[in-house]
Amino acid sequence: MASENLIRKRITKEMPPDALKKHIVEFLKTQNMCVLATCISNSPRATPIEYYSKGMTLYMIAEEGKKLENIRANPQVSIGIFAPYNGWMSVRGVQITGMARIVSRKEKAEYNDWLSVYKWQRSAQELGIKTLPENVKAIRVDVLKVELTDISLKEKGYAARQVLVKRN
Repeated sequence: MASENLIRKRITKEMPPDALKKHIVEFLKTQNMCVLATCISNSPRATPIEYYSKGMTLYMIAEEGKKLENIRANPQVSIGIFAPYNGWMSVRGVQITGMARIVSRKEKAEYNDWLSVYKWQRSAQELGIKTLPENVKAIRVDVLKVELTDISLKEKGYAARQVLVKRN
């Protein structure tokens, strides 16, 4: 009964930006699948894809195809990430607006950073390969805006919906 009252209770208090950013970074670490939405010529595409995060930056891997074509033509992306649903108190997820970039192997420092964050060795071992095939591309998404929904924030006195916009 207490959680029912909490769920229905209207709370509008915003989290301080630093605390919100920390909360989002921790949430991103708990998941590793997202839906990456790209769009070109009014033709949207939503792709389930594995990701890994470093702070507020997301890293993905992709083979040549429609999502990479879309990113080359329009680097603006939207990403949905959510935790499994086990009742209202478990509702947690983010909608991210960001800029995607395909990282070339020639960009050694950034590509190596992507390799270390992405943990590709685990997938390589599972696939029985020692190196990444040449057709595999690295994707980096720099987060511009995060819209968070987390019902458990109400237990701390904050609104379940929070927005964080990256400041330059």
